[in-house]
Amino acid sequence: MDTSTLHFAGTRADGRAAVPQSDDLSVITQRDGSAPARRPLVEKSWCVGRAQARRQAAALLILMRRVRATVKAFDGVESATHMEYGSRNDRLGSKDMTPTGPGFAPTPEQEAILGHDLRGHARVLAGPGTGKSATLVALIEQHCQQEPPPRIRLLTFTRAATAELARKVAEHPAAAIERPSTVHSFSISVLLRNRGAAAYPEPLRLADEWEEDQVVRASLARRSGVHKSRIKNLITEMAAKWEALEERDHPKVRPEDRASFLGVFEEHRWVFGYTLLAELPDLLRRAVRDHDDLEGLDYEALIVDEYQDLNACDLELLRLIGDRGCSIIGAGDDDQSIYSFRRAAPEGIRRFRGDYPECGDYPLSVSQRCGSRILDWALHVIEGDPDRPARPRLGSAPGVPEGRTALLSFADDRREASGVAALIARLILEEHVPPSEILVLLRADQYGSFSTPIKEQLRAAGIEYSDPGAVKVTLSEERTRRLLAMLRLLVQREDSIAWASLLTLTQGIGTTFFDRIYENAAHRGDQFGATLLAAHVEGFPGVAAAVANRATSLVSQVLEWLDSHPVPEQSPEEGWGTWMIAQAGSTLVPIPSDAFVELLQAVDGMVEEEGDLGRYLGQLTPLGKDWAQAHSDGVRFMTMASSKGLTVRAAILVALERGLLPRPDQDAAEERRLLYVAMTRAREHVYGTWARTRTGPTARAGAPNVRGRRALTPFLEGGPVESQSGDAYLREAGSASRG
Repeated sequence: MDTSTLHFAGTRADGRAAVPQSDDLSVITQRDGSAPARRPLVEKSWCVGRAQARRQAAALLILMRRVRATVKAFDGVESATHMEYGSRNDRLGSKDMTPTGPGFAPTPEQEAILGHDLRGHARVLAGPGTGKSATLVALIEQHCQQEPPPRIRLLTFTRAATAELARKVAEHPAAAIERPSTVHSFSISVLLRNRGAAAYPEPLRLADEWEEDQVVRASLARRSGVHKSRIKNLITEMAAKWEALEERDHPKVRPEDRASFLGVFEEHRWVFGYTLLAELPDLLRRAVRDHDDLEGLDYEALIVDEYQDLNACDLELLRLIGDRGCSIIGAGDDDQSIYSFRRAAPEGIRRFRGDYPECGDYPLSVSQRCGSRILDWALHVIEGDPDRPARPRLGSAPGVPEGRTALLSFADDRREASGVAALIARLILEEHVPPSEILVLLRADQYGSFSTPIKEQLRAAGIEYSDPGAVKVTLSEERTRRLLAMLRLLVQREDSIAWASLLTLTQGIGTTFFDRIYENAAHRGDQFGATLLAAHVEGFPGVAAAVANRATSLVSQVLEWLDSHPVPEQSPEEGWGTWMIAQAGSTLVPIPSDAFVELLQAVDGMVEEEGDLGRYLGQLTPLGKDWAQAHSDGVRFMTMASSKGLTVRAAILVALERGLLPRPDQDAAEERRLLYVAMTRAREHVYGTWARTRTGPTARAGAPNVRGRRALTPFLEGGPVESQSGDAYLREAGSASRG
């Protein structure tokens, strides 16, 4: 670990993950089994050396000098033990996955699940760290020993959970026939096998985040006359109809904007040939409803992990499949339902027994992760929900350490930042917790307002930290976007989104030319890419000479490059990412950044080997995010929502004040569940901090309160952990360590 360099990147502003993250991605290797070359997955590096942070307490400065040596010592110990225990990423930030081999000793609750007859539906209601995933895999392995093995498909909401389950299932050859997938990937696979069963532009093309922002929303804004800043809310409102199966008006959408947007959207999506991620399950739902002969649905059982993350559309889709004779096994935890942004709610898993009468119902209530002190504190939060149904109380497994907890108040936000840095230093120095096993969790962190002061303190101490949001910066670099657009065109030469991306990135062409091509395509009933190429052949008639020359030069160079770079028919032995890197090296296709190279090498070790280039490109953004979420050499900063599914040794929850948690504009019950999720990430140490006053940006977050007195979040009032002075706690801890 190089403690002379710290890596920075942006953080999500809204506190919600667009594509929810969870579970460990374990070690990332290349196809030959070796570890990829390590490069910083970030935009900037800061050399510590003489860098000085703001004035800190003398005790903290003394600690910092000792921490540097301790951090280096961790690196030496991990290097020496790598061969025996596996790499750091095998062990850190992972989900509690009890092995399903000879060492798997199921609890009585798990034994009941393993005895379930797959001919019937079942619900598994599992608390955090109770071995849910391990039990599901053991259930699959057990049934796959039959001859012939039943056809079972394992679905989950997040790609990270899918990767974890895929590795476990692959250990049994019979089970590995059907690779686990997300609900969205499952929808794509069935739709592609049944062309014509649903209406969407072909070939099926999903825009990634950058394309959706820079191409789709920007063009929609110009075409509809609605400002781009309001287009996102309109798309969210439209997606809510697919997800909730009912009309739900967005509170920030004006009726006149809605009319203009809806009048343009259907034309726009066909001209550019894109499908939105949110509509995939609804497309499949309608196809299953209308066609009784669809291929790809002949399973005896669908095992659905993270069932609480499903929305009304997902649930209806599963019910329709269940009506065809397929058993539905839903596993999840209503206490961890925090994805209302995609219309998921705890009621889905709570009403499972009503949706599937006579189903089996199995609780998992013994946590292998959290100690009794941590659980008692977290249960105080979640059991305060008056609408929460009764269930067996979550408890710690015998032998699990009770854990350490503390709730610390500080005079102001600056003292809080110094206190959090001191806590991190003590965890590393006194408790021997590696930096990569420490999470700093925030309800939200717009523009880094909460995290930046803490990072400044860590930077001065030489403590490495990372931000999983860095991958978004990497994927937005201009040279990255050019490379990805060119590769998309290698897959499909008329890819409209790719051509639109290149026009957007090329100076001197402008939106007037862009919109002219669009209007011609709409008039012709054709797609943007095909219309652009046809206009190129004609010399772009009617376009100003200077613009026409630039466009002609761009298209000609692109076509020449495409002709000279054939795509392998099969996945290259070295992986698609490595192959992509080899194609770069010109003005048109510049060499990618070190950060993007690192990302490609990581994704090479995660994708299915038999996938083609188009599939690889489609998975690059979500898999890259999942990898960044689980991959870290330093302290990780993230939102509470993003931490779901991770397991570490220590978690520090920052800014636990009324007005910040719960946020005044959010559902209080979900805010309570969000705090519960954050509190149950750590095995050994859970700290909460709050400031009695705030100034600057953090004072304006949530319910604005600049310099006024602040109170602790009501979720923690009256709980088993009393608030105490953070400064006094740190002084006492320092005295105890010196003694």
